[in-house]
Amino acid sequence: MSNPSEHPLFDDNPFFEEEAQPSEAEMLHDDNQLPDDDSLPDELDFVVESPTTLREAFEPTLVRASAGTGKTYQLTARLLKILLTGAPPETILATTFTRKAAGEILERVLITLGKAAIDPSEKAIAELRQQVGIEGLPRHVCGQLFHRLLSNIHRLRICTLDSLFSQLARALPFELDLPPGWRLTDEVEEIWLRQVAIGNLIESLQPAETETLISMLSRGDVKRNIARELIDVVENTYSLARQADVERWDQLKVPELPESADITRTSGMLRSADVPQKSLVKALESAADSLEIRDFGPLVEATLTKNIAKARLHGEEVKFGRSKFPPGLDPEFDLIYEVARHESLSLLRAQNQATGTLVDHYDTLIQLVKQAQRALAFDDIAVRLAGVFTQLDNHTLQDRLDASIDHLLLDEFQDTSPVQWQVLRLLAQSVTGESTDSSSNVLDPKRSKSFFCVGDTKQAIYGWRGGVAEIFDAVDKQIPGIISKQQDESYRSSSVVLDAVTDAFQHLPRHPMAEGTDPPNPADKATYEAKALKRFAKRFPKHTAARKLPGFVRFRTAELNLKPPADSDEKTKSKPSAADIQKGLLDDVAKQIAELHHQSPHLTIGVLTRTNSTVGALINRLEHLDVDVSAEGGNPLVDSVAVRWILSALMMCEHPGDGRWRLHIANSPLKFVLPLSDSDGKGEAADQLRARIEDQGLAKTILFLAKALMPHCDSRENVRLEQLIELATLYQHTADSRLRDFVELVHEKRVQRPRAAVVRVMTVHQSKGLEFDAVFLPEIHKALLGQSPQCLADIPEIGQPARGLSRSVGEAQWHFLPKRWQAVFGGSVAARLTEAMCLLYVAMTRARQGLYLVIPPAGKKDFNNKTAASLLYHAWKCEADPTAEGEVLFESGDADWFGDSKVESVDENKSEKEDVPTRRLSFV
Repeated sequence: MSNPSEHPLFDDNPFFEEEAQPSEAEMLHDDNQLPDDDSLPDELDFVVESPTTLREAFEPTLVRASAGTGKTYQLTARLLKILLTGAPPETILATTFTRKAAGEILERVLITLGKAAIDPSEKAIAELRQQVGIEGLPRHVCGQLFHRLLSNIHRLRICTLDSLFSQLARALPFELDLPPGWRLTDEVEEIWLRQVAIGNLIESLQPAETETLISMLSRGDVKRNIARELIDVVENTYSLARQADVERWDQLKVPELPESADITRTSGMLRSADVPQKSLVKALESAADSLEIRDFGPLVEATLTKNIAKARLHGEEVKFGRSKFPPGLDPEFDLIYEVARHESLSLLRAQNQATGTLVDHYDTLIQLVKQAQRALAFDDIAVRLAGVFTQLDNHTLQDRLDASIDHLLLDEFQDTSPVQWQVLRLLAQSVTGESTDSSSNVLDPKRSKSFFCVGDTKQAIYGWRGGVAEIFDAVDKQIPGIISKQQDESYRSSSVVLDAVTDAFQHLPRHPMAEGTDPPNPADKATYEAKALKRFAKRFPKHTAARKLPGFVRFRTAELNLKPPADSDEKTKSKPSAADIQKGLLDDVAKQIAELHHQSPHLTIGVLTRTNSTVGALINRLEHLDVDVSAEGGNPLVDSVAVRWILSALMMCEHPGDGRWRLHIANSPLKFVLPLSDSDGKGEAADQLRARIEDQGLAKTILFLAKALMPHCDSRENVRLEQLIELATLYQHTADSRLRDFVELVHEKRVQRPRAAVVRVMTVHQSKGLEFDAVFLPEIHKALLGQSPQCLADIPEIGQPARGLSRSVGEAQWHFLPKRWQAVFGGSVAARLTEAMCLLYVAMTRARQGLYLVIPPAGKKDFNNKTAASLLYHAWKCEADPTAEGEVLFESGDADWFGDSKVESVDENKSEKEDVPTRRLSFV
């Protein structure tokens, strides 16, 4: 193919640049330094004979590695050890979760071997010998293995789980019932396919059936947008329920409703009860009304019903506030509770049955749509593989893959979902179930097999996409003979940071939330929160530092500087709104970041947020403070005003009769290149632009519009315009596709800035695997637990399908649930709280030396709310006033840690900053 810069599309495009320089691993492959492939023997002329080394290379191992302790180092060491014992490269499979991590593992292997082969100082070979535990490893063997790997790089499988599952799917197309020529979808197409399937579902139902289904799904509530309600249910339940049959939705037993005569008698008894207090009379009259007219709904949430449940739990008499009911009403109270329980569980069961019917029908329709489009998502592949792997033997799999997987290495194992583990478990059991005879003292590397996985349950922060921390416990139970190792010495962080982290998490039970209920109430989420908090603290190991680095930790309230209106006095002065507090907090955080950055411009600073909206708000503030800042993971290009102008121009072409789009761009710089004045025809601009698209194509049209806007934009806006041009170039626009499809793609696709700045703002999830000299955490004051999931599953064992499924109900109705389902609902609360602790742990351990936690002033001095900030306040035994502005609540270490002589230089991001074309895109 000719040089891409000569392509006609780029004839007048000034933004195309040449590709980046070769990597360090590629430069190491120099025939002047290492022997030619032809001169290499068929096998390495070195044999590992040490039984200890061989055993360590092949014994099934589970490494629980805390943050910064070298997970990738350990996995690379194991991989090198297996290769150096003579195992063929094609028998090894190493998986991780991102292409960046997979590339890093491969690069580390090659660079480690290459440097050991050519470094004249003996330092590299000595480090490799220590890493793999082979003292007499010859230098030339490293060169031999380096060349052999490069020559057979296609046979060494180091890949992401998604890539592995795609390979497995292509090897098993008939077993998985894949359509010919199938392909993988992206997130934009998935949304479109879901909408098509929901549309087909609505069309397949009669109006009466649709009305009944919606009523049951929403427990009788009226919904105006049927399609939106169905999509909402599908989005929140389908992924969890798709491996279960529809009967799993009908596992809730509903008690019988008391006899009608008993209900009528009870209503009369309540009305005739002799009670003096008006509040008691009103409560009994209300209950009697509900019973008499058979409208049981109000009883479900009634305070009287809750008090009856509480009294029965503790063996006490029923109260209403501080007032006591007269004796003799216990039978009536029992009937009220039975009626309310029947009503609550009947509605939940109907909702579950409707959801099961919907999900089952949707599953059939979405599969038909995807088969017709020959398009599948990664989740579809994983589910199909999980179903097939339960019936697949290892020999069949090896035949289809044309290779034997004898060594399985899993990275970041805590992020593995149960569905993925169902597939990986077969591979893991195949390499551990046929191990070498333990009675023999000799291990044959060519016949031995091994299993190795590494991860950290404290960093399990992807529950929203299926990851569960309990997966580690499943490995211990389901893989025979596995050895578990703990790794808590950090090579990243200062001891000051690590001591603060250890102190915080080991003392979580100091928070009042750890007290729970007394006695424990299985229908109260406080019971499960307390248990989860204590469990996390008990299991949390002490972290130690491998290096001596100065460090600093500061936990303080922000200076909001919120001034009341000039005409207000003490009586009329109102509390600041949440928006005002957030604005003041972000202003103060941005000021602190800018101050640190301008004092030490060489520092890498990570600003970790909970939400994407905060990322954009902080970037805007930092840019106004002259801070060179970028967003990790990227944002959709619609964060640019200029990009939104171009999208409005495209939507004007799509809907010329909708004047909103023309109005949006009428006063933009596009008015100089399009007929947008009042004297021009209303549809003239749309017609002209549509003709240009038909004549020159979408990419060149966007280039034309972008060039008209660039002289009026700053550098940041111009970068986003360049990236829009690139996205349009990559987009496959056809005669059948709509401009709206491209506009939706721009709204959904996240695009990174082409160069990472030293100050980077991102969500905590995006910071996973990164590290910074200093970290700022501005959102730890937000609630630990978000909204409850819409669907819950009763899963007896990780890796097994659900034995029961249910829609969620509010905590106020948990006491109606059978104990089995109380445990399921409570377990969900405990899991979500544990994930919140993991999220806080990940955020704090991204810091090498400086950790800055900033919160708005608390509302009360006891600071007992359920937030990460409150947990830290109590765990660190802070005594300062949390309601005061600018108050330091906790501080440890040297505040002047960032002096030039005190910060250790780390070239972690060097490759990201240099040799990157200004227009190159990175999609997330």
